[in-house]
Amino acid sequence: MKMASILVFAGTTEGRRIAEYLRGHAPEVYVCTATEYGRELVEDGENIHVLAGRLDVAGMGELARGCQAELVIDATHPFAMEVSKNIRTMCEKEDIPCVRVLREGAAGGENAVWVKNIRDAAAYLADKKGNILITTGSKELDPYTRIPDYRRRCFLRVLSTKEAVEHAVAKGFEGKHLIAMQGPFSEGMNEQLLVHVKARYLVTKDSGKIGGFQEKMEAARKAGAVPIVIGRPQERGLPLKEVFLMLAEKYGFRDPRKIVLIGVGPGDGKCLTGEAREAMESADVLIGAERMLKAAENIPVEHYEEYRAEKIHEFIQMNSRYRRIAILLSGDTGFYSGAAGLKEELKEYDVTVLPGISSVSCMAARIGVGMEGVPLLSIHGRSCNYLDYLRESGRVFLLVSSGKEVQSVLTRLCRYGWGRARVYVGSRLSYPGERIVQGLAERLAKSGTEWDGLSVVYMELPRSRRPEPSDGRDGDFVRGKVPMTKSEVRSVILSRMTPAKDAVIYDVGAGTGAVSIQLAKRAIDGMVYAVEKNEEGLSLIHKNMLRFHVSNIRPVHGEAPEILRDLPAPDLAFVGGSGGNLRRILAAIWEKNPGARVVVSAITINTVAECMACMQAFESHPAEILQVQVSKGKKAGDYQMMEGQNPVYIVTFEGEGQQ
Repeated sequence: MKMASILVFAGTTEGRRIAEYLRGHAPEVYVCTATEYGRELVEDGENIHVLAGRLDVAGMGELARGCQAELVIDATHPFAMEVSKNIRTMCEKEDIPCVRVLREGAAGGENAVWVKNIRDAAAYLADKKGNILITTGSKELDPYTRIPDYRRRCFLRVLSTKEAVEHAVAKGFEGKHLIAMQGPFSEGMNEQLLVHVKARYLVTKDSGKIGGFQEKMEAARKAGAVPIVIGRPQERGLPLKEVFLMLAEKYGFRDPRKIVLIGVGPGDGKCLTGEAREAMESADVLIGAERMLKAAENIPVEHYEEYRAEKIHEFIQMNSRYRRIAILLSGDTGFYSGAAGLKEELKEYDVTVLPGISSVSCMAARIGVGMEGVPLLSIHGRSCNYLDYLRESGRVFLLVSSGKEVQSVLTRLCRYGWGRARVYVGSRLSYPGERIVQGLAERLAKSGTEWDGLSVVYMELPRSRRPEPSDGRDGDFVRGKVPMTKSEVRSVILSRMTPAKDAVIYDVGAGTGAVSIQLAKRAIDGMVYAVEKNEEGLSLIHKNMLRFHVSNIRPVHGEAPEILRDLPAPDLAFVGGSGGNLRRILAAIWEKNPGARVVVSAITINTVAECMACMQAFESHPAEILQVQVSKGKKAGDYQMMEGQNPVYIVTFEGEGQQ
């Protein structure tokens, strides 16, 4: 007699994961995909049977009866609403329980334009200018064909299947405007494509973390493209993790696999904690990068070399025979570690984290300094404004990933006037070839030393150094003949902008860079783009950056709004000089990020009039106008008299939809 089975309608990553989870553990499993391509992504064998083909309600019912399905799992795409509706209808007719797998939402998209469907996305773009990258698939293309000049402006990315390409060509997408590729797409690939097609807009669906939504959002931010996001339909169902738990309980699977993330310390096996060694010795398999596995070379357990979270996840899914899995990570799991990303990637499993000795802790012990209050930073595969943290704290620990980065750190210290900073470079800590070099930055920068990539750098400013110049005193800035926003007005401007620590900011008409300096100090993890068309002004910005030891400013030579085109989308903008182009500048900023707050200062009546016109033109951006007039005391003989400065109007435009 034929046993009851499970019927899985797949076509997504969730469907493939469910098939692998059920492999060898459950009754017979029938996985149905819409296309042959989808079928190739699921391995047939053991108790897994893969079928391909589009089915209507009757066809689904015939399949369910033929395989005697006692449970149906709908793991189709979140936007495959018609298919999900047919699956529910079939299950009601056949009286079979149905579980809908819900895809978890992804963070990001705060600065995007959200719409309900593709028709609304196309309608929003109909009166916008600039190129458009469309990543919503090939099924519903008619709305895009109603965008003016769509054959020239729109670029469509679809799956590299014959069906998708033929349908796209039939709708007028061809040549360089049709990109047939198979994902997944990394953030870098998305960014390169956006830049290549010079996209001002990216149309995407909220496909969640698994669907690459976060990668697209971050790529759009870096490429300066506005995301147009089609919101996900509301459904009832269970997240993937709960589906796994339900299946384990229903079919009596063994306890979920145990995964341990282990910090192995600086690298040498002798720095392993006793708890870490015990967990490694009791594991069925050890997973990690080559250097991590070397620390466990004397532990007689199977090794698998891999460090990428998604590949580790794939290996675990495809090798259900391993029940106790240890993943080895460099240093301490709580300090610039891959542990957090792995824990998120492997959240359907029972994951434990064991800390290790960090290389920074090892370095601090070697050179005899405390770690209290010292910023712990890293430029290992990331950017970091470490010079700004050094300015604020006087001391910094820094992880690097190459010898060139060590040399770059030393060179930048000298360039920003800190050649007398004391620097320690610890290389290959805990290994037999351990080396610690110390000295003044200016001496080490010229020493010609070949630095090791596996290094920790400790920097400390001289205690007897000169007091830092004050960004609140106009006289402390290098001035020249370029106009500068006065300190009292700057304080009001900064109170209106309130930049976040990691904000991306434009300073348009930056002049001497006085506002840029103060913004950059507050956005210590962010970046200020100081836009100035005057050559003298650009030179002054560079000089003031060095004078105030501020590194997170990028001087940009050119005239707005044209020069803004290639900059990343801003969170905030200050316009101190518009050259009569205020309306176009505001439009360019909000085209990149409709949610950006913009503060404008105006001294002339002409600019005030422009501001008033813009308040009417951009009604979706609530505005507030403020007048500031400062008077300063001036000695006149034995008396003090107040001397008034010109009034300054400060207009604050909020982001779209904000109050």
